[in-house]
Formats: sequence, structure tokens, C-alpha cells
Amino acid sequence: MKLTKPCHGPITSLFSDARLNPVLNVIRPHWGIDYGGHADNTIMAAADGKVRVAVNSGTGFGKYIVITHANGWETLYAHLSVISVSAGQTVKQGDKIGVKGTTGNSTGVHLHFELSKGKWSNKYTHHVNPAHYIDDPDVRSLQINLNKLGYPLTVDGIYGDAVTKAVAAYQKHHKLIVDGVAGRLTTASVVLAVGRLTASTQEKEEVDEMSETLPKTQQDDMRKLLKRAYTDKVFSVDHSSKVDKMTRGEALDLLISYNARKK
Repeated sequence: MKLTKPCHGPITSLFSDARLNPVLNVIRPHWGIDYGGHADNTIMAAADGKVRVAVNSGTGFGKYIVITHANGWETLYAHLSVISVSAGQTVKQGDKIGVKGTTGNSTGVHLHFELSKGKWSNKYTHHVNPAHYIDDPDVRSLQINLNKLGYPLTVDGIYGDAVTKAVAAYQKHHKLIVDGVAGRLTTASVVLAVGRLTASTQEKEEVDEMSETLPKTQQDDMRKLLKRAYTDKVFSVDHSSKVDKMTRGEALDLLISYNARKK
């Protein structure tokens, strides 16, 4: 079953058989993944299918939708503020079906998303981790950045066990809350770390370049300039004899000094 991300926003809670419920404050399974609020809280069908349930319930899910897909797979979208489809309606992957909300047992605007390999029910007999079936562009970016920081990951957009472990390792190293969830704080920290690494790498490359010997193509021009500088008494020392072994940095320093003295 291949799914597209059902909304914009970061994953804020993972599929788990033992998670602290933020409303009830008890350890219980979390049979789906949560996506936090975003500037665009539109919810989209994760795959082609037919809406089986679209209801404003009195349960912990609040307003929720269940869609039946090929081979009997089903997806659930919960805590909606708005339901934009009705039972029996056919939808295409990417179609708008609702808007994120905080109805039911919820502590803030988000989408709770579940995937079932058979008919969805609150018995949770067919539930699987939906993050393993979604190619998430935000996760791809995270994987690329973590690779740059030395955490080897396959860039596939799947928030699997390897990503969870890498994120937890990064969080531990940077003294963040260690939960394996790349929320806003962790993601921002990763981006900042990559930025620092890139700047450091560029600075090192620039230093290395200045340590290189002056290219043959520039040596003749530099030798002529330095001889003229000595003849014109801009320099009291004839530096032209050193050109063969001169580095780019040394040549640059002499050019800066030459231009300053000639004024």
C-alpha cells in the first residue's frame, strides 16, 4: 500500500504500543501517527478510495473519516474541525476531505492518522504503522540533513525504525528531549547544525585554497608585477624570486599591500 502524506506539517507523535496519552495521562497504545498544525491545515485522501465513515462522533476521535481503499485497506483521519466529504463518496488521492482540528480527546490542532490492512475498527486487529507506507517529502529532507551530520540513512521518505533511532541519537547528543520524533524543535536544530557544518566546510575549503601554490598561469603575471613594484620602489624587497613557491594566500597579501602602498 503506497500512500501520500495526508496533510502538511511535522510528525508530532509516532505509532507506538506504549505511549503516554497527553489527555488521559496514562500509558496506552497509539495506533497511528499525529501531524501537527500548519499554516495550511487541509487534509487530503492518502490514496484513491471510497468514504465509508464521515461522522461527528461522541468518541475521543471527535469528527473523523474512514476511507476504504484497494484490497480492503482503510485509512482513518481524526480530530477534524471540518469534514468535507460524505459516506459513499468516491475520492482520489490528494483530494481535500477535511480540515485539521482539535475535536474529541485532543490537546491541540492536529491530524491523527491510522492505517488498517483490513476493515478499520476500534479493536485494532489489523493496524500497521502508517509512517512505513508514506513517502513524506519532509522526512526526505530530514534524512538528507542527518546524512550530512554523519547519521547514515537511506533517503526514501519513510519514517522507519532507522530514522527514529537516528533522530533519538541526534537528540541525545544535542541534549534535546529524546523521543525519536523530529518535531519542530528537533528539525530546526538539525537544519541549524547543517548550516553550521556547511559554513565550516566552506571556510576550510577557502583556507585550503589559499594554501595552494600559485598556478603556473598566474606566476608570470605575478613575477612581472613584483619586479615593477621593486623597480618603482613600492617594495623595498624584490619578491619576484619567490613566485615559484608562492601560495595563493601569500600572493594575495602582496597584492593587497601593493595596492595600498601605490595610492
